[in-house]
Amino acid sequence: MCGITGIISKKKIEKNIIEPMTDTIIHRGPDGFGYYYGENFTFGHRRLSIVDLSEAGHQPMEYKDRYIITFNGEVYNHLEIREELENNGYSFQSHTDTEVVMASYDFWGVDCLKKFNGMWAFVIYDRLKDKYFISRDRFGKKPFYYYKDEDNFIFSSEIKAILTHPKVKAKPNIEFLNDYLKTTCKAYITETAFENIFRFDFSSYFEGSLDELFGSFEQKKFWEIKPNLSHEKFDEKKAKEYAQKYYDLLEDAVRIRLRADVKVGSALSGGLDSSSIVYLVNKLLKEQGKEEHQETFSSVYKSDGTQECDESYFIDIMANKLGVHSNQIEPKEENIPKEIEKMIWHLENPPENSLMSSWHTFKLVSSTDVKVTLDGQGADEQLAGYLPYLMSYISSLSFTDMIKESRLCYSIPDAKKFVLIGLCMGLYRVVFGEKFLKFTLKKILNKNFEINLNKKLANDTISSLITYIHYADHTSMAFSIESRMPFMDYRLVEFLASVPACYKMRNGWTKYLARVAFDGKLPDEINWRRDKMGWPIPEKKWFEGSLKNWFTDKVNRCKICEKLNFIDNSKEFSKNVKKLNLFHWEDKFLKGSK
Repeated sequence: MCGITGIISKKKIEKNIIEPMTDTIIHRGPDGFGYYYGENFTFGHRRLSIVDLSEAGHQPMEYKDRYIITFNGEVYNHLEIREELENNGYSFQSHTDTEVVMASYDFWGVDCLKKFNGMWAFVIYDRLKDKYFISRDRFGKKPFYYYKDEDNFIFSSEIKAILTHPKVKAKPNIEFLNDYLKTTCKAYITETAFENIFRFDFSSYFEGSLDELFGSFEQKKFWEIKPNLSHEKFDEKKAKEYAQKYYDLLEDAVRIRLRADVKVGSALSGGLDSSSIVYLVNKLLKEQGKEEHQETFSSVYKSDGTQECDESYFIDIMANKLGVHSNQIEPKEENIPKEIEKMIWHLENPPENSLMSSWHTFKLVSSTDVKVTLDGQGADEQLAGYLPYLMSYISSLSFTDMIKESRLCYSIPDAKKFVLIGLCMGLYRVVFGEKFLKFTLKKILNKNFEINLNKKLANDTISSLITYIHYADHTSMAFSIESRMPFMDYRLVEFLASVPACYKMRNGWTKYLARVAFDGKLPDEINWRRDKMGWPIPEKKWFEGSLKNWFTDKVNRCKICEKLNFIDNSKEFSKNVKKLNLFHWEDKFLKGSK
């Protein structure tokens, strides 16, 4: 896990540019740095030592006097790939996955990407063929931003490094920011909050010459989700088989993500997903004979007025059940203004909210000797954990099942609205048909509604989930912590996409398959917990309480908000939180303040 920078140019590159660029992302790699100066390119690298802590892991790295790479990420199955390559005559000078990535490219070409199980963003230069190979992992876990003009291709793990280049000026992307205020942050699209600075597509690669890089710059997809769109009926025997396959895949995803030469912990929210990861980490560490207690990290809210966001009751149950050491932190209200400023500097694209639960969890991790966490991101979008999914689920059922499931789901906390909407749409579909339902919703409400649950989950996995992954990467790396996500193991994602929707919601339970898989393993209070929280933040308590004057002042002083075409005179709280974020974004990036 590291931070990367680079310049590819048609003109001579000044050597004093790459170093200050790379220095801006020292938090992504505090353990070392390196540079490589080629004829038409220069690569920079900041190292966070996780695998092979020796100097053999230094980057940029060369292989076979042919390839030069700057690489950010982890290929978790590098040991298995290494063995396969060794059987084909390859040899290695280090124990790093970086060397395996280059050898894989040498052997399989661009198809090597299909072999990698992990997260990555890298650029490889091939001396022999005089071409570049750029890629980003399946879910965009590792960021890759770039600026391109007629002479320069400038890239980095973070936008602030690109802005350090003298050719690049920080300008607001008005269209992106308008959409941000109207809808939400979209970290899954090419555009960013900055004009002329873009994201390299996730699940994609570029391979080509200097001329092709500055020409078409064609990014090709190497992977996509293929959801099961059938309306298969529930079968008890199949449910047990699916649950076992799910458990086995998740356990193996955790197993390979425990590969590290540093101490590993977990973020624990108290919900089903993070508790499943903590359970499996605990089980595997015991099997490996590692006696040290597993460390878990949690943000809690025990102060008056914030308890509705507190999950410490469930966190304590889980920690006591497994005998793990539970580290807990409660954000201090008086520190929130400064912490939000820091968060915006590291997020670069303004987020949907203050992210203070995620931010403080990783801040807590950084106060210990843990360098890697295994976290529960991604399960809700694959197993239908969010309450709005009830609308797709209920509206797609037969009339009899629709009535039955509506009655059972009605008792889920805060689900009534979604159940009733799903029921109304389902009854409309039964009478008039699915096509007319979609037409009506589009015509009257101007909304596209996906009635097929698995299709909806697949769409969210490659859209909103990518944004949440962006949040997790930037908040964790702000504190030099590597966040690993077992639920984003592509084998598990492909499997869950293939499982019929009827096994994901059932008998009034969201994430039914996962609950069956961990029944008897996790405490019932967690495994069969009905309410859904997921790192909530007491923003209303803060921003309408003692921080009200500060909050209102910043929202009213947001100059960039006045320049946007989006006119909003409402006092909707969530919109004002975004305006707060925009104020700090403008202050940090457009005014030159650091």
